[in-house]
This record gives sequence, C-alpha cells and structure tokens, in this order.
Amino acid sequence: MLTPSVYRRTAQTAQSAQQGIVLLMALIVLVALTLAALALTRSVYTSNVIAGNLAFQQAATHAADRGIEDAIAWLEANNGQETSTSATKCTSPQSSTVLACDQADHGYIAHRQDPSGESWATFWDHNFAGNDLAKSLDADDAGNAVSYIIQRMCSQTGDAQATGNDCATSPVASDSTCSGGSSCDAQKVNLASVSQVYYRITVKVTGPRNAQSYVQSMVAL
Repeated sequence: MLTPSVYRRTAQTAQSAQQGIVLLMALIVLVALTLAALALTRSVYTSNVIAGNLAFQQAATHAADRGIEDAIAWLEANNGQETSTSATKCTSPQSSTVLACDQADHGYIAHRQDPSGESWATFWDHNFAGNDLAKSLDADDAGNAVSYIIQRMCSQTGDAQATGNDCATSPVASDSTCSGGSSCDAQKVNLASVSQVYYRITVKVTGPRNAQSYVQSMVAL
C-alpha cells in the first residue's frame, strides 16, 4: 500500500512525463507549421516573380510597335527616291533609288537574309549585332531598348524590277487578264496597279530583368 508521500511522488512523476510529451508534440507541430509557412512564402514569391517576368515580356513585345512604326516611316520617306536626306545615294549600276542598296546607318538591307538551322536570336547576334547593322532607338520610360532591321525581300541588291533579281512582290492582274476573285465573278473591270515590293521588319526589344522579344512585320511598298 502506497503511503501518501509515495503516492504524491508517483503522481508528480506521471504528470511531468505527460507535460514532456505535450511539449515535444507542440514543438513538432510548431516546426511543421514553420516549414509550411516557409513553403507558402516561397511559392508566393515564385508566383510573383513569374508574373513580373511575364509582365516585362509583354511590355517588351508592345514596345516593338515603336520600332515597326519608325521603320515604316523611313521606308515611306525613301520609297522611289533617288536622293534623300535620310539615306545615302546608291552608286551605279545598282539603281536610281536609295532602297536598291544597303543603308547600314539606317538598319536597311536591300537583300533577303534568313536563319539556317538557328534561332532568330542567334541569327541576330551573329549577323546584325556583331556587324552593327541594326538601327537602335532610345530606350523608353520603362527601360525597353528597341532596335530593328529592314530587309527587302529580294535575292540581291539593285532594282527590284531588274532581270535576275528575284523579289517577293504583290500579285497584280493586268488590264487584259483576270486572276479570279469577287471582281472577276461580278464581271467588273479589273483595275491595274503597280506591283509592290515586300519588306520584312524585324524588331528586337531588350527590357528589364533581361526580357527579350522579337517581332516581325511585313509591309509592301
């Protein structure tokens, strides 16, 4: 039979053991909650970084419009011009227009160049950036640096209409022929117009967080 003093000591020992187990369980739960909180914080941070990168990428893509508009304005100002204040006169026998020869200071190449088994980013670095051919614009308020290249879709320099110069041009029906379509079906007079030459504008935008975007546009003049 336990005496009162022995009983009290036994009860105190059992109570101390229970408190120790509760403390251990509380520590385990606390560590688990801390790890869960850290994982959640890291997940939110990663999501914010991804969302920010996508926003910068989208902003860089939108900034390419400025390069396309600048290139089109230059083409329109020099199309069909023998001399120009924004281009160098071509030497004979290349052509009588400034768009028949390369204009390196303005990012213009009078013949077509295409990547061969490589990405446009690699092609740009090897052929344009390395040779300082691209026309660069001032960075915008968001920090997007825009540069572009204009390529005439011809096999070589010189007149687009010259023999041996294979240029991509818009199809045009003559007065005596009808190439098909709604006008022909309606038996209307087929209008004759001058065939236009295609130009490819490639714009590279470099923005914050190393965001890069390449945008291409085709125009006919």
